[in-house]
Amino acid sequence: MGTSPTSSSAPPATPLAPPPPPPPATPTAPAPRRSQTRAGLGTFARVLLANRLSFAGFVVVVAMGTIALLVWVDPSLLLRFSPTQITPDIGQPPSWTHPFGTDESGRDIFSNVLRALPLDLGLGIGIAGLSLIIGGGLGLVAGFWDRPGTVLGVVSVAVLRLTDIFLSFPSLILALAITASLGRGVPQIVLAIVATWWPYYVRLVRGEVLSVKHQQYVTAARAAGVTEVRILARHVLRNILDPLVVYFTLDIGTVLVTFSTIAFIATPLPYPGPQPEWGSMIQFYQDWLAQYPWTVLFPGLAVFVLVLAFSLLGDGLRDVLDPRSRRVFVRDGTEPEPPMSAGPLSPPPVDARGSLR
Repeated sequence: MGTSPTSSSAPPATPLAPPPPPPPATPTAPAPRRSQTRAGLGTFARVLLANRLSFAGFVVVVAMGTIALLVWVDPSLLLRFSPTQITPDIGQPPSWTHPFGTDESGRDIFSNVLRALPLDLGLGIGIAGLSLIIGGGLGLVAGFWDRPGTVLGVVSVAVLRLTDIFLSFPSLILALAITASLGRGVPQIVLAIVATWWPYYVRLVRGEVLSVKHQQYVTAARAAGVTEVRILARHVLRNILDPLVVYFTLDIGTVLVTFSTIAFIATPLPYPGPQPEWGSMIQFYQDWLAQYPWTVLFPGLAVFVLVLAFSLLGDGLRDVLDPRSRRVFVRDGTEPEPPMSAGPLSPPPVDARGSLR
């Protein structure tokens, strides 16, 4: 009898199971806003630290702003004497009791100089801010809707011609004339300076808008059906903020000098009084310059230090915000960014014989 072949035959091979599918790729989460802000602050600090003068200006501006805030909230935190208080120390030079000395009547110069800081600093920032708002708004209209043959084009031309009229006069002389016609007072001086300061921002903003509104991203947004007002606010205004911030910072010092000059001539706040002002102090003590020079030196030095600090800070902000003039380029914190000419399209380097290296 023959044996059955099924007992010696190999079992059939089982098919291999297919490999499991790879897990779906999880999308990379965007960097949190806090980390982006921290990175921006780190770049800002590195650029300022690379330029010691800009960093010094930043420190002085922060210190002066803090002192101005404390004096405005509660003067007794930093000052021992009131502005009109008469002390027994008459005509004393700077000392530990009176760091800036006293005048011919015994008034403390240090207390008066610090009490004038919130007023002068606030007026410098406020006048420059009002000029930025007025001139910047008119500059946006004059630059973005510069279209001949339209109603807004006529408005643009009218704004430019009005700007040319104001720019044809020296700003200080025109501000003095407006002050003389309106009267001697702080609101009158503020109005006079703002009336002569806004044309500079019109020219600046219009030039920046003309260089931005023809960029490809603006053309693409217009082709996608985005409204003109949205293009102006989202694509044009956001890309001209950097030069505006730099110019505004530098302009605060110029406005402060102009206000102090007009106050020296017009004396809107009589000194001595409850609210000192640096220009009025210099005008009052000019007759005592030979006998008590510190009475004029320290108010003038306060103007000089504050104006210099804003100028240095403006230079530092330009280095941070403008890539063309930035002194420190960082990729990972230590490695400098390659020059603009380097890239995949650059030709390979060759030696003096013309062969590839």
